[in-house]
Amino acid sequence: MVARMPFEGAEFRAVFEGAPDAFLIVDPKGVVVAANDEAERLFQYSAADLVGDSVERLVPAPSRGRHAGLRGAYSADPTKRPMGMGRELFARRADGRLVPVEIGLSPVDTEHGRYILAVIHDITERRRLRAFGSGVLQGAEEERQRIARELHDDTAQSLAALVLRLQMARRSDDVDKREQMLRELHEEIHRASDGVRRILRGLRPPLLEESGLVTALRAHAKSVLVESTLKLTFDAAEVDHHLSRDARLAVYRIVQEAVSNILRHAQATRIVIRLSEEDDVVKLDIEDDGVGFDPEHAEAIEGRGLGLLGLMERAAIIGGVARVESSPGEGTRVSVRIPVAGRP
Repeated sequence: MVARMPFEGAEFRAVFEGAPDAFLIVDPKGVVVAANDEAERLFQYSAADLVGDSVERLVPAPSRGRHAGLRGAYSADPTKRPMGMGRELFARRADGRLVPVEIGLSPVDTEHGRYILAVIHDITERRRLRAFGSGVLQGAEEERQRIARELHDDTAQSLAALVLRLQMARRSDDVDKREQMLRELHEEIHRASDGVRRILRGLRPPLLEESGLVTALRAHAKSVLVESTLKLTFDAAEVDHHLSRDARLAVYRIVQEAVSNILRHAQATRIVIRLSEEDDVVKLDIEDDGVGFDPEHAEAIEGRGLGLLGLMERAAIIGGVARVESSPGEGTRVSVRIPVAGRP
């Protein structure tokens, strides 16, 4: 049974305009006759631009012909149902960009005739969170594999070789040869120990606890750029007393991720890292002069979308906010703002 409701009236307009999703009312010919504020925000058209125009204006160009046919078939026998079941749907905004959406369709009888109510829900954030969740699991598994590979290829093999060398030294009757072998074993044990410490530093940098955030960041930046031609400008104030232990670690990881993204994708010649405190806010800015990108389509760049989501998530967990500003050919800037510990 099709619900009957007035097309005009204060109650209808209150529900229509107060809805959290984009609402469009379309006539049987596919002409938009009403659009609410959320529809204006989602599609970036004014209601005046939408009303009186074909709804196909909001459909990606390759799908318009097929959409018109499906719309005609639906208008002939309308039911309350989701649109495009089992398929990914995209809507076209005024600037030509596509946004992933879910659409519910419902026939509405009014005194002027039958219309179709389309409820459009932007699922961009849901897709990003889903991608982030799968990326976190994948990243954690890859990190475990990397550590296992390093332990196996480096530490485990070194220790196995040391055991064999030690057995050979014990069986040797030549005192001078045994002493030489013991000296070599001593050096190899030190190298194996350095390898274990290197792996541990990757898991939890000791400098962060021993010498503070600034020293740890400077050491990390120099270590990863030692074989790079990138020029580094590092300008940091001591902010440890403004941040909790978890916040210091989060800032360190954000810099790690941002610098890693720059090395993998930016083709930059310069990196600038600035860390300061002002007005009860710790400010972290990381800039590069690389090729830049379109943040709206970062997911299309392998690894970059998840990297950006990761650093945004780290900032959010400690009550901060991370923003990424970039455009093709204009470099990239990552800005993180974290409230001083104990302040809102």
